[in-house]
Amino acid sequence: MFPTTHSTWLVTRIEDDFPAARAHILERYFEPLCAYVRSSQLRAFGEPADLVNDFLTHRVTDPAYLARWGSSGLPLRRWLANGLLMQTRNAALAARRRRELFANGGASQSERPTGKSAARSVDPAELTAADLAASASNAQSPHETDALLALERAWAIRTVTEAHERIRTELQAEGRAAWWELFRLHTIHGMSYAQASPIVGIAPTSASSVHRQVVDRLRAALHDIIARDGIGPDDVDRELALMQDLLG
Repeated sequence: MFPTTHSTWLVTRIEDDFPAARAHILERYFEPLCAYVRSSQLRAFGEPADLVNDFLTHRVTDPAYLARWGSSGLPLRRWLANGLLMQTRNAALAARRRRELFANGGASQSERPTGKSAARSVDPAELTAADLAASASNAQSPHETDALLALERAWAIRTVTEAHERIRTELQAEGRAAWWELFRLHTIHGMSYAQASPIVGIAPTSASSVHRQVVDRLRAALHDIIARDGIGPDDVDRELALMQDLLG
């Protein structure tokens, strides 16, 4: 059972409708994790999309893995980045061990791993301090600053884009497409209300009020999206402030 601070839409789906939860995670977190790899030393181990696909295929298909996230207290994106870093490091260590084993014919045929054992992933509990030290030049832990910033920024862009699309769609369904156009022209393109109002057909005296209502709805949508992905209610405002710093 998840703690109450993680009682969100995503947690409920993990418990009751795992395929929906998995699809949601794949859609929302693939690109942020790719951005993380592109900005880290992990990119030396393969194409970002390949590394992320391999990680998500192995981990996000496992309900127990996501259940452990529920009790971690971490934002999901950080939990996934931790897992991606560990899996990639383990694969690199396993490959290095195999190279050393076969170097100069150092292993007899009977000692050489075959079949499934040859591709077995390395459990962190099996690694020695020397193993970890040897890998430090290839995959740093804790995370590299640039990689974490890339992860956070890509996640923020993905979240803001989702919120914008949600409110734009809602306003169009309500017959208020002009409201969104006013917001877009004023906020994104920098037009004054006097310039934008005639274009969208809204009275200049109402423009400020309309714009404020769209902003309020966007803020509520962002709050909902962030909370949905496991951010506790006490941390949502902090997450919104972080997003503003990253994208401002």
